[in-house]
Amino acid sequence: MPLVSVVLIFLNEERFLEEAVRSVCDQTLTDWELILVDDGSSDRSTLIAQDFAARDERIRYVSHPNHQNRGMAASRNLGVAHSSAPYLAFIDGDDVWTPYKLAEQVDMLESMPDVAMVSGARYLWH
Repeated sequence: MPLVSVVLIFLNEERFLEEAVRSVCDQTLTDWELILVDDGSSDRSTLIAQDFAARDERIRYVSHPNHQNRGMAASRNLGVAHSSAPYLAFIDGDDVWTPYKLAEQVDMLESMPDVAMVSGARYLWH
């Protein structure tokens, strides 16, 4: 079982999805699973996500029944339902993580057992 389940939701993010997925793949903490949740994309996002899932056993692709658009909350919940790790992390299809994000946040959670959630600062460049 992985240490962290990463739920990445996306809807028509072909422009940014590859960079978002690579930012998870490039984490210094490598004990993760990535659940790519397609919220009914009609662009190339679906193919990009499926290609990543076919190339890395830690990555899985899921979508709503009949490839429906169900919204962000339902998509996150679908990803959580497919998760298996004790820790959860969320990323959207147009976001990018710094390489130490998971390692730093897991370290904080494990060193402070009374803490239930960690959030980090944002960098905006668009």
